[in-house]
Amino acid sequence: MSTTFSSRSLHAVMLCLPLFLLAACSHVPVATMVKLANFDLLKTNPAGLRVAVRYPASIRIPEGGARMMLTVKDKKTGKLVMEEKLAFVRVSSKAERAELSAELQEGRRIAIYRLPNDKIPAFKAFQTYLLTMDKAERDEIEGNMEVGVDGCLAFEHRPARILVSTYLKADELGGYIPLLRDVDLEEQMADGKNGVDGGLPRCTDARAATEG
Repeated sequence: MSTTFSSRSLHAVMLCLPLFLLAACSHVPVATMVKLANFDLLKTNPAGLRVAVRYPASIRIPEGGARMMLTVKDKKTGKLVMEEKLAFVRVSSKAERAELSAELQEGRRIAIYRLPNDKIPAFKAFQTYLLTMDKAERDEIEGNMEVGVDGCLAFEHRPARILVSTYLKADELGGYIPLLRDVDLEEQMADGKNGVDGGLPRCTDARAATEG
């Protein structure tokens, strides 16, 4: 798992899902890795993709704060071959939220995101680009899907731990599966992995401070 931070907000959630090999991330449950054997990013239906985030009530995720990045790099040189950045929209469906009711906890919120309809063609074009490569070409590259969510601290009191969990849903998975459970974001920052000092930033945007 990789997590990065911008100067004003938290890039809180990353999926570690190589396009061609399902290499385990250190925080991904073993049972999830087994289920991901059925998930093929190159063939999955983008309209059915959902990403959910469980986060403390002390954090806010503003409108437009979630997005996906698809990258392809040359294995030998690390050179970026292709990149797509796709913004997510929040899902308000009660039926979809009910699917994660067992994951709700006191003092936590769950937000669900999907690709907007106008971004689905770009995702499909990414899939087509890679699927039309021959095996020799594919062996020379590696790809990743990363999902980032901007967040900020809404209250003066800073909790001792800021624990975030993430979930993935796809047609072939049959429902939501946990990707990361209770990752401490402050610990990630303290370990110097994210390039920003001082912990989670405080919300300065009124919209972000009120967004659920």
